[in-house]
Amino acid sequence: MNLKKSLKPIKKKIQNKDKLYNTIRRVYTHLSELSNEEILDYYHVRSLKELEMHIEHIKEVLQKQIKNYEEELEQIATCFCLDSSENFKYLYSTKKEAEEQIKFTLKTKQIKLILYPCPFHCGWHLTKI
Repeated sequence: MNLKKSLKPIKKKIQNKDKLYNTIRRVYTHLSELSNEEILDYYHVRSLKELEMHIEHIKEVLQKQIKNYEEELEQIATCFCLDSSENFKYLYSTKKEAEEQIKFTLKTKQIKLILYPCPFHCGWHLTKI
């Protein structure tokens, strides 16, 4: 029997265990001097498995917060400009996109348009001239 080969899974398990603790120490510098047991105590858990579950929970919470933040940003970036009929104006996110629409409208409908920046700094609007 090859002793070195049989100990390989045990060695890997120990390395993975230490990897989590070392990552915590590296990322959270205020925990860098704590022992493994002190880290468990800091997070109010009793085992490495509970710590892993706690970290996964934190990741899920953060991902949800990021998603909510992105949704809020989309709402904030909404334009509230109204046209002469009191309808919301179409918002072009880039100047190039607005310029392409100007060319298309002139070519297909023979209507001359100009672009101007949205007063809410959300993008670009078009208006007839």
